[in-house]
Amino acid sequence: MPPVKFLICGSGGAGLHCAHVATADGRGEIVGLFDPVGAQLEEALDKYPDAAASTNYEKLLDETTPDVVVVAGPDHLHAEQTITALEHGCHALVEKPFATSVADARRMIEVEERTGLHVMTDQTMRYVYPWREMVLATKAGEIGEPFFIQGDYIHDMTAWYWPHGRHHTPWRIDAESPQNILLGGGIHPIDLMLWAVDSPVEEVSMYSSAKCVPEFPSEDCYILIMRFANGVLGKCHVTSGCSGPTWHGFFESYGLTGTLKEGSLYRRDEEPVELEDTSTGNVVGGHGWAGSVVAFLDLLEGKAENPITSKAGANNVAVCEAGLISAQTGRSEKVEWFY
Repeated sequence: MPPVKFLICGSGGAGLHCAHVATADGRGEIVGLFDPVGAQLEEALDKYPDAAASTNYEKLLDETTPDVVVVAGPDHLHAEQTITALEHGCHALVEKPFATSVADARRMIEVEERTGLHVMTDQTMRYVYPWREMVLATKAGEIGEPFFIQGDYIHDMTAWYWPHGRHHTPWRIDAESPQNILLGGGIHPIDLMLWAVDSPVEEVSMYSSAKCVPEFPSEDCYILIMRFANGVLGKCHVTSGCSGPTWHGFFESYGLTGTLKEGSLYRRDEEPVELEDTSTGNVVGGHGWAGSVVAFLDLLEGKAENPITSKAGANNVAVCEAGLISAQTGRSEKVEWFY
């Protein structure tokens, strides 16, 4: 089988980590690098000197005729860049969030279905210990019937927001299209919760505030409550302006016979049992790209089903959108579910 030709749309950290995994796997070849930021494009070319590089996305698609586009640019551009890739005959691996609105997600799915191409949502925490193992244990019935789940995205993002920060990414604090941290970060735990419960979310309530990061032109703290169709309740806390330890609470689940928390299974009157790490080797750059990109290649080869479909990505977006509307209206909001 000839190598799968990849074009990386957005040559920052996420895109280059995907490129690394695709080539290290042996099945991927990087033929194109797109980024509107010249300096970032030059850094990517240092890693992949044989690839064509351009600040013109459509021209690069025409010149390189890739099999796959990794959509890894700013969140609000994911929809148009994915649709453009599909219209050029390319499969798409779309970094989270799948889109930034339900309307955009719907358009993406319509084009995917019309073209018959593969679109996978790259929710990398599904491949990271202990979150993967805790979700799988929940789905396997290790805690009995779940009644409550929760997940947090607690991440000090000031180094990304501040102009002098060591990870400063200008698009995140763009005055017109700043990154929404519920969609850009909170979607990690939301995806894990939806994966674990496997039931439509019917209703969402949310509160938000903007107190922690004056440089950030949007809310930096959210509390979101979900009610699933099967009666399970869920909660998600998102903050990007906090101090102290981060990234420790993406998922917890509580059932009638047990609890899963911080990688351990708790049952009444029994000693806690630490879950076995079955995700070794999946983490690259702090995310599970070594799991998700390999899974995508397996999908393209016909070895596996799509593990994170476009509709799964769209449902994550739908929960976030309902929450954002709720924060404005002060009322619970229904979720537009993709079946």
